[in-house]
Amino acid sequence: MAFQLKPEKSLSKEIARLARKQIDNALKYLTSESNGSRDEAVHEARKCFKKIRALLRLVRPHIDEATFQRENACFRNAGRPLTAVRDAKILVETLDKLAKQFADRVRDRSFGGVRKELLAHQRAVRKRVLDEEGAFVTVAAAVREARARLDTWTDVPDPWSSVGDGLQRVYRQARRAFAAAAADPTVEKLHEWRKQTKYLRYQLEVLRPLWPEMIAELADQADHLSELLGDDHDLAVLHQMLTDDPDRYADPPTREVLEALIDHRRGELQHEAMLLGPRLFLDRPKAFARRLKGYWQLWRAEGESEPSTEPLPAHV
Repeated sequence: MAFQLKPEKSLSKEIARLARKQIDNALKYLTSESNGSRDEAVHEARKCFKKIRALLRLVRPHIDEATFQRENACFRNAGRPLTAVRDAKILVETLDKLAKQFADRVRDRSFGGVRKELLAHQRAVRKRVLDEEGAFVTVAAAVREARARLDTWTDVPDPWSSVGDGLQRVYRQARRAFAAAAADPTVEKLHEWRKQTKYLRYQLEVLRPLWPEMIAELADQADHLSELLGDDHDLAVLHQMLTDDPDRYADPPTREVLEALIDHRRGELQHEAMLLGPRLFLDRPKAFARRLKGYWQLWRAEGESEPSTEPLPAHV
């Protein structure tokens, strides 16, 4: 089922439905009810938590701040041990992508030794987090408790402001993060830009039915931008791994080549992201929210004007 609003339901019921669906999906993966691998379970559960945190930010201006902080921390903390497993896996994939992309330039050089050590690191992290620490069980327990608290933050009124204020806030934060990263593209600032853009992307997905063609284009831009910045961050983490334990992962010549390739690829990704950023964040936050408010009003009006599907009462 799509992660988006339905016109015929109240906003509070829809926010609750979307949050409950993501929690149930996460629990399905965490409790081995799916047929996928543990890596897939980690990936899908983390994605569910990000969507829930985007929902929380969508309604944040209209719920108690203490409630927001509690629920946001719950899903943030739930994702943290899974992030370690994800990062260990993605390092191997990042190295493979890098070697493939620059295959013509490194024909006479093998990164097999680096890959072997990264795989060993992945197995060690997976064993520690999933087996020894039992992360799936611990995270699932916290998520079940959060499911029982849904009514403390999903009961919001129907007007546009219930989601419009939160959308405007996230758009503003993502826009500011873009400006900060453009002025000083550190790993931390680029990663912050990516996080805020990801929240925006999921919020646009929720609101997509307001005007599917228009909002889908915005959501696709935000998705592409977050992917560019995500790939950049993965390369930065790989670079840090090589730097933190240089003797383990590569001999000096191999490490120098890898670091040069990482720097080059990061430059390409950041350049593309900086070209896309001005397109996505062209509007000022108030103008952006006002435009979507117009879509909302048309959407609500269309929903109200549709003929009722309820059966007519029988004559007595």
